[in-house]
Amino acid sequence: TKPDVLIFLTGPGQNTYYITGFLRSIFLLLCMETHDMMDLAAVKETGKSEFGEEEMFLDIYNFFRMEMNSGSVLGYFLQALPSACIVGLVFLAIRSIILKKKKIQIKWKKEALQTVFICYLTGLVSLVVLPANFWLSFYDGIFFGWWNEMRQVFQFGGVNLVPSVIKCLNGELSLGSWAKTMLIGNIAMFVPFGFFLPLVTEIRNRRKLVLLAIVIPICFEMAQLFFGRSFDVDDLICNFIGIIIGAFIAYAILKAKSKDR
Repeated sequence: TKPDVLIFLTGPGQNTYYITGFLRSIFLLLCMETHDMMDLAAVKETGKSEFGEEEMFLDIYNFFRMEMNSGSVLGYFLQALPSACIVGLVFLAIRSIILKKKKIQIKWKKEALQTVFICYLTGLVSLVVLPANFWLSFYDGIFFGWWNEMRQVFQFGGVNLVPSVIKCLNGELSLGSWAKTMLIGNIAMFVPFGFFLPLVTEIRNRRKLVLLAIVIPICFEMAQLFFGRSFDVDDLICNFIGIIIGAFIAYAILKAKSKDR
């Protein structure tokens, strides 16, 4: 049977536990960062707040920490989600203020699409550019005070200019399941980028889009060099393929809509 605190959190189903637990974790993170909604000194002294025991929040964080530290796709997604949501909300708020001041009618569909793209872009930078498990270490610092265990953020990484396919043909590398997963993952991560580009930027010229599909991965790989990650030609190829696939899907949707009109 579940303890009383879990019954309170989960309600009738496990999905509610996941959603509610994570939202409460984000809430505590914001409180500890802004100091606006909770007196942290009082929490440390009494161990209590108007939302319950501090230990409850730590239990929730530990629950999600296990997944974030698992190396799974869901784990990496959970690491990047809080920062992506915060940046997206800030972007939407600033855009709304600017449009209202200029007395421009807000097109909510367009703004929502741009906001989702900003959230995705923030998450992508968090996962692709920043050091591995950067956000997990950051959260550990907030919840447990383990700041001394954070890795150095700025450091030079390595360079790999030989594609894995060539290494496999030469017998230097065995393309196992892990390598296949990484290659497929690098393609899948950039499919949304290609999908959003024609919709958010209204780029319709296919040559420009192909050029962007080449330049964008190079920019990401160059940035990785300064964060202790490697400039990898495999990533360039996979990211390019992902952007092209996403753009193809977007163009197909736009073409279908134009025919309906």
